[in-house]
Amino acid sequence: MRRLQVLLFALSLPFSAVPAHAAEALCEITAKGERVDGPCRFSARRGGSFDIAMMDERMMGGATSLSLDVVGPGMGEVRGLTPFGVRSRWGEARRMAQDRACWRGADFTICVRALDNATSDAGNKGGVFVGRCHMEGCTWLSQSPAREIGQGSAAVPGRRVESTVTVAQSEHSGGLYPTSAPDGLAWSRPHNVQFFCSPARPAFQTDDGSWLVLPLPEVYGATESVTRQYLRACHPGAGTGDPYESPKALGYSAGMPQQDSYPDFDALIRG
Repeated sequence: MRRLQVLLFALSLPFSAVPAHAAEALCEITAKGERVDGPCRFSARRGGSFDIAMMDERMMGGATSLSLDVVGPGMGEVRGLTPFGVRSRWGEARRMAQDRACWRGADFTICVRALDNATSDAGNKGGVFVGRCHMEGCTWLSQSPAREIGQGSAAVPGRRVESTVTVAQSEHSGGLYPTSAPDGLAWSRPHNVQFFCSPARPAFQTDDGSWLVLPLPEVYGATESVTRQYLRACHPGAGTGDPYESPKALGYSAGMPQQDSYPDFDALIRG
């Protein structure tokens, strides 16, 4: 009987999957019609997955901690941990295009923000946007509106455009990425980049003058940054959303090209 009482007492204690040394962040969770927000512990895992728990041990929809496992581009699977150590499945969640700090499921929303950026506007500062955050670092870009400098061909229609871009890097230990660019970044010298805006053969010019075709609507980690630049250059106003979702919404359907590299622009637009 004594052992049973001890076991029941132990099971009643809050149990969190989030290590005590996790980074501090600000969390906002809406679930089951209730909202919980405030300081939380954030523990990053591989591939953008993470665990959170409120610093004051408040429950979040009946859970003491939440885990989000990234299962695909912009897609996650959420589970909660009950006070009895039982994992409950909350379901699928999508990363929100209008606020990259947030994930939305069928009946819940989870937002996690770095403390120094929690009160800033979600999105970009002064036209600066994130290229990609990966391996505890982020690439930030400032890109001018594109100017048209050429046309495609009858065989491969499209517009050749050019933008001026500056680039900066930031480091974020633990993978807690901000929603907007930190202050005090060291920016590169401005340089020109060119894109070929074409549903049939979307492409960008490389440093050696050759052209690479983007496999839109497919987007991979390695192409996330250049896809963001392409969308802003070719679809101003409509190209600032989720780069993993926007291409399909904009009508891209070509997918992986049979040939993905061309030595020059003339070769790119040749049928």
